[in-house]
Amino acid sequence: MAQLLIGENTLTAKFTFAFKNKADKEFNDLDAHGNRPGGFNQIYQGLLQFDLDALRAFWMCGLAHLSKQPSKAEIEAALEKRIEEDGDVEPLFQEAFREIDESGFFKKAVKTFWENLELFESVASEEEKEQAAAGIEMMKSARAELLENKQIELVKSDKSTETQQDI
Repeated sequence: MAQLLIGENTLTAKFTFAFKNKADKEFNDLDAHGNRPGGFNQIYQGLLQFDLDALRAFWMCGLAHLSKQPSKAEIEAALEKRIEEDGDVEPLFQEAFREIDESGFFKKAVKTFWENLELFESVASEEEKEQAAAGIEMMKSARAELLENKQIELVKSDKSTETQQDI
């Protein structure tokens, strides 16, 4: 359970329409092709890249279900305090990513993200294939690291599955 101490209160991130709506409203930036891939995709991919802005966005959206939502500054202060206590930012990324990756609410979105990533490699031009394969492998490695090297199932675009175990 992803929790963050803000002031005197321990708050729990929840995956609801409030999360999705806030993500789409505030974090759905244009991509390189001028498309808006969705706030969830922006946050999910940002967490894979260990982007601190994505971590903050995760918490802003994860706490959107609360009637009195903490401010951006309160969330940032709580994250900074936690990083100081942990001596590292990685536990925060692992906690956030694991929660969103295993969320029932976003289960289909996560599956679609990985299917689309595999599909991208198959439709890339010959010049792009090597670069696409390297990028996909980097994301798979980041996912395994964020899930603490748990065995993860990767969905292939042909609907078959493979299991990856990183050491």
